[in-house]
Amino acid sequence: MQGTRDRVLEHILEHRGARVGELAEALRITPAAVRRHLDHLRGDGLVEARSVKQATGRPFHAYYPTAEAAGHIPAPYADLFARMLRSLDEQHVDEAVATGVAASLADRHRSEVPGRAQGETRVQRVTESLRSEGILESWHAEDDGYHLLNSTCPYPQAAELSRLPCEADRQAIGLLLGSDVEQIERIVDGSPVCEYVLRANLSDKDDEGRAQNAAPSSPETHERDA
Repeated sequence: MQGTRDRVLEHILEHRGARVGELAEALRITPAAVRRHLDHLRGDGLVEARSVKQATGRPFHAYYPTAEAAGHIPAPYADLFARMLRSLDEQHVDEAVATGVAASLADRHRSEVPGRAQGETRVQRVTESLRSEGILESWHAEDDGYHLLNSTCPYPQAAELSRLPCEADRQAIGLLLGSDVEQIERIVDGSPVCEYVLRANLSDKDDEGRAQNAAPSSPETHERDA
């Protein structure tokens, strides 16, 4: 039987950026009980809290799985999974597989991205849509275009064995944005984030979505947030 602690972790894995109140409501337990389990999960290195700023009001804490929690593959499947990925690379079919996985992922989220949305609005919608998959968390605009980021690799073990997972994510992001994107950073290569760039001329930015989805920062102290 699954314990409450495991249910809290499972919910955070499925709903990245969950707040204490959301967890309490979803799991039908008190906020105090949620905080207690979060403290244990943080102590075990499975969950981290990040401070999220709001346009108005106080910042709040959102909870995310760490790379250890997000990338864990059960031991009975780890060896088989590794051999499958290595086999794909050896047979030079990983690109075709990545394309198929990307198309399936994009199809699952296409209805969440309005077809007419462009520029910052589209980048914002795609980021929000793929946040539930653990693929994207935030974005910001720079002179060379839109940068889309994720601070936790959803499958570090797989990404270390093959570029297939990263390539599938890159293609899926591009399909939803309607334009090719470039991956310039990978966590498994030592970067603090996975980062993608949509090259664009930003001289004519739209107004909707101008409030950038700033990456939440890890708090130095664990505040109690309901």
